[in-house]
Amino acid sequence: MPGDLSGVSYFMREPYVRAIEVIRRSLASRGLRVVGQLDVARRVERSLGIVVAPCSILFVLPLPDVLGVASMHPWAASFLPLHILVSAVGDETRIQVPNRVCPDPDEAETELVAAISAIQSHVSEALGAVATRPRMVV
Repeated sequence: MPGDLSGVSYFMREPYVRAIEVIRRSLASRGLRVVGQLDVARRVERSLGIVVAPCSILFVLPLPDVLGVASMHPWAASFLPLHILVSAVGDETRIQVPNRVCPDPDEAETELVAAISAIQSHVSEALGAVATRPRMVV
Protein backbone atom coordinates (compact mmCIF):
# COMPACT_ATOMS: atom_id res chain seq x y z
CA MET A 1 0.00 0.00 0.00
CA PRO A 2 1.59 3.29 -1.02
CA GLY A 3 1.98 5.87 1.72
CA ASP A 4 -0.75 7.13 3.97
CA LEU A 5 -4.13 8.50 2.96
CA SER A 6 -5.17 12.04 3.75
CA GLY A 7 -7.54 14.65 2.40
CA VAL A 8 -7.45 18.24 1.27
CA SER A 9 -10.19 20.91 1.25
CA TYR A 10 -10.84 23.99 -0.87
CA PHE A 11 -13.48 26.74 -0.78
CA MET A 12 -15.15 28.75 -3.52
CA ARG A 13 -17.05 31.97 -3.11
CA GLU A 14 -19.59 30.71 -5.62
CA PRO A 15 -22.99 29.14 -5.08
CA TYR A 16 -23.10 25.36 -5.38
CA VAL A 17 -24.58 25.03 -8.90
CA ARG A 18 -22.16 27.55 -10.38
CA ALA A 19 -19.24 25.95 -8.52
CA ILE A 20 -20.00 22.54 -10.06
CA GLU A 21 -19.88 24.10 -13.56
CA VAL A 22 -16.62 25.93 -12.84
CA ILE A 23 -14.99 22.83 -11.34
CA ARG A 24 -15.98 20.68 -14.33
CA ARG A 25 -14.52 23.23 -16.78
CA SER A 26 -11.30 23.54 -14.81
CA LEU A 27 -10.87 19.76 -14.64
CA ALA A 28 -11.55 19.44 -18.39
CA SER A 29 -8.96 22.11 -19.18
CA ARG A 30 -6.34 19.92 -17.48
CA GLY A 31 -7.23 16.70 -19.27
CA LEU A 32 -9.55 15.28 -16.63
CA ARG A 33 -13.11 14.18 -17.19
CA VAL A 34 -15.99 13.78 -14.81
CA VAL A 35 -17.24 10.29 -15.57
CA GLY A 36 -20.05 10.39 -13.04
CA GLN A 37 -21.80 12.58 -10.50
CA LEU A 38 -23.72 11.26 -7.52
CA ASP A 39 -26.23 13.72 -6.05
CA VAL A 40 -25.86 12.73 -2.40
CA ALA A 41 -28.38 15.28 -1.12
CA ARG A 42 -31.11 14.02 -3.46
CA ARG A 43 -30.36 10.40 -2.58
CA VAL A 44 -30.59 11.13 1.17
CA GLU A 45 -33.87 12.98 0.65
CA ARG A 46 -35.36 10.14 -1.42
CA SER A 47 -34.11 7.37 0.85
CA LEU A 48 -34.59 8.94 4.28
CA GLY A 49 -36.89 11.89 3.71
CA ILE A 50 -34.28 14.25 5.17
CA VAL A 51 -33.49 17.48 3.36
CA VAL A 52 -29.80 18.39 3.49
CA ALA A 53 -27.70 21.07 1.80
CA PRO A 54 -26.74 20.32 -1.82
CA CYS A 55 -23.89 17.84 -1.98
CA SER A 56 -22.43 15.75 -4.81
CA ILE A 57 -19.54 13.42 -5.44
CA LEU A 58 -17.72 13.89 -8.76
CA PHE A 59 -15.93 10.83 -10.13
CA VAL A 60 -12.84 11.92 -12.08
CA LEU A 61 -10.57 10.07 -14.53
CA PRO A 62 -7.76 11.37 -16.72
CA LEU A 63 -8.07 11.39 -20.49
CA PRO A 64 -5.83 8.63 -21.91
CA ASP A 65 -3.15 10.97 -23.23
CA VAL A 66 -2.79 13.03 -20.03
CA LEU A 67 -0.30 10.74 -18.33
CA GLY A 68 1.63 9.88 -21.49
CA VAL A 69 1.42 6.15 -20.77
CA ALA A 70 -0.47 3.47 -22.67
CA SER A 71 -1.69 1.75 -19.51
CA MET A 72 -1.56 1.96 -15.74
CA HIS A 73 -0.61 -0.49 -13.07
CA PRO A 74 -3.63 -2.77 -12.37
CA TRP A 75 -3.63 -1.74 -8.70
CA ALA A 76 -4.43 1.81 -9.77
CA ALA A 77 -8.02 0.65 -10.20
CA SER A 78 -8.42 0.69 -6.42
CA PHE A 79 -7.75 4.47 -6.42
CA LEU A 80 -9.72 5.40 -9.54
CA PRO A 81 -11.84 7.19 -10.30
CA LEU A 82 -10.76 9.92 -7.92
CA HIS A 83 -13.58 11.30 -5.79
CA ILE A 84 -14.24 14.99 -5.29
CA LEU A 85 -16.91 15.94 -2.75
CA VAL A 86 -18.64 19.25 -3.49
CA SER A 87 -21.06 20.67 -0.92
CA ALA A 88 -22.93 23.90 -0.31
CA VAL A 89 -21.99 25.91 2.77
CA GLY A 90 -24.37 28.85 2.76
CA ASP A 91 -23.54 31.00 -0.29
CA GLU A 92 -20.15 29.31 -0.69
CA THR A 93 -19.03 25.87 -1.76
CA ARG A 94 -16.65 23.47 -0.06
CA ILE A 95 -14.61 21.06 -2.16
CA GLN A 96 -12.93 18.06 -0.58
CA VAL A 97 -10.59 15.52 -2.09
CA PRO A 98 -10.59 12.62 0.38
CA ASN A 99 -8.08 9.81 0.53
CA ARG A 100 -5.23 11.40 -1.35
CA VAL A 101 -2.32 9.02 -1.75
CA CYS A 102 0.79 10.43 -0.09
CA PRO A 103 3.61 8.13 -1.19
CA ASP A 104 6.41 6.95 1.03
CA PRO A 105 9.75 8.23 -0.29
CA ASP A 106 10.88 4.64 -0.91
CA GLU A 107 7.86 3.96 -3.12
CA ALA A 108 7.74 7.29 -4.93
CA GLU A 109 9.13 5.85 -8.16
CA THR A 110 6.81 2.89 -8.57
CA GLU A 111 4.55 2.90 -11.61
CA LEU A 112 1.41 2.83 -9.46
CA VAL A 113 2.38 5.72 -7.21
CA ALA A 114 3.68 7.82 -10.09
CA ALA A 115 0.43 7.48 -12.08
CA ILE A 116 -1.86 8.22 -9.14
CA SER A 117 0.33 11.12 -7.98
CA ALA A 118 0.26 12.62 -11.48
CA ILE A 119 -3.54 12.46 -11.62
CA GLN A 120 -3.82 13.97 -8.14
CA SER A 121 -1.49 16.78 -9.21
CA HIS A 122 -3.74 17.57 -12.18
CA VAL A 123 -6.79 17.61 -9.88
CA SER A 124 -4.98 19.88 -7.39
CA GLU A 125 -4.01 22.28 -10.19
CA ALA A 126 -7.57 22.36 -11.50
CA LEU A 127 -9.09 23.02 -8.08
CA GLY A 128 -6.36 25.46 -7.06
CA ALA A 129 -7.09 27.52 -10.17
CA VAL A 130 -10.72 28.11 -9.19
CA ALA A 131 -10.77 27.79 -5.39
CA THR A 132 -8.76 28.68 -2.33
CA ARG A 133 -7.31 26.39 0.30
CA PRO A 134 -8.32 27.28 3.84
CA ARG A 135 -5.61 28.16 6.29
CA MET A 136 -6.90 25.57 8.68
CA VAL A 137 -8.89 22.50 7.71
CA VAL A 138 -11.50 21.60 10.30
